[in-house]
Amino acid sequence: MQALQSLTVRSVSAFVIAVSPKTNWIVVELALADGPSGWGEATLAGAEEAVLAEIGHAQTLLAGVAFSGPAEVTGRLRMTHASQARMIVMRAVEQAVLDALARRAGLPLAAFLGGPERKAVPVYANINRGIVDRTPAGFAARAREVVTVEGYKAVKIAPFDGLDWTRCDHASGARLLADGIARIVAVREAVGPGVALLVDCHSRLSPVMARTALRALDGAALFWFEEPLAEDAFDDHTGRALRSFANDRGIRIAGGEHLAGMTEARDFLARGTCDAILPDLRWTGLRSGLSILELAASSGVEVSLHNPVGPVLDRISVQMAAALPSFLILERQVRESPLFDEIRGGPQTLADGAIPLEAAPGFGAPPDRAVLERCAAQGFQRRASLAGVAGAGGDA
Repeated sequence: MQALQSLTVRSVSAFVIAVSPKTNWIVVELALADGPSGWGEATLAGAEEAVLAEIGHAQTLLAGVAFSGPAEVTGRLRMTHASQARMIVMRAVEQAVLDALARRAGLPLAAFLGGPERKAVPVYANINRGIVDRTPAGFAARAREVVTVEGYKAVKIAPFDGLDWTRCDHASGARLLADGIARIVAVREAVGPGVALLVDCHSRLSPVMARTALRALDGAALFWFEEPLAEDAFDDHTGRALRSFANDRGIRIAGGEHLAGMTEARDFLARGTCDAILPDLRWTGLRSGLSILELAASSGVEVSLHNPVGPVLDRISVQMAAALPSFLILERQVRESPLFDEIRGGPQTLADGAIPLEAAPGFGAPPDRAVLERCAAQGFQRRASLAGVAGAGGDA
């Protein structure tokens, strides 16, 4: 408990990294008065200015104050009906505090969280944002690259560009659904039967569309079908029926990336619509996230993490996954930008499709400060330049 006897924050600051027309990573540094810095990530697409304002507010509230522990630090930022920006900064501060304390104690973050339970974490490559050529051939080429060159044994795509069942007429909806199915089939043919293929629908489908796609993909051996339906658009019976329809074909239904607390998670799990749950640490935080994932596992639901953002949260997510008694597979954003590897200090080497757990304190080597400072200095010009460039389609 020595690491918790003194916790005085010296400063809270941010680095903004302009990655693409769709993405700006926001890295948070929290420096302790008597120890190392800890790091967190507060990336929130489309709300960067609000997030930066909240980080400035956190600096005002936390700097120079002595706290008894991490809960008191984040509690100082908590307020009723907090905005998304406030919530995401509060969670990033929690990440940074726990990382700093683990570094000061000389422990990997997984050990600080009660683990580790495994020496390596199985991962899949989310290649969607890095695909500029959105044709089936473009999807197939990128999937083949990450499998053959980088050693991934699982790949995720979001193939249903432009499809929204609430806005499309029948003809356009059928065409866009068929386009998505063609991308999935092309990827399966490119990577072969030995690679797990995950499909993210981003809640774009109706129940009829989802069943149509699953029937058409009977030969694609999908690992999971993620968020086919909007969670608040259909009743529990409809969701459970679709899950049963997918399970009959050997396919999991995954969801839950927007969960933020235990009450939401309990209600979500009670609906019985998913085989796997993948909350996002930007919304749950680390301590609440551990509880949510352990509740899911004890309820017979497989557990994963939504992790489509930058290199800081990626390393934190690996440590969290290692600390959990039960864990299925971890998402990684792959080939969206070379800045990912530059900031983390080099590419990640996989071993049999998994990330070996680092033994260094905290979540591992801290981000490359020189790269962060360079990106921050160039940020406004780069963001303006990227705004005029057509980026990759689809979502996270």
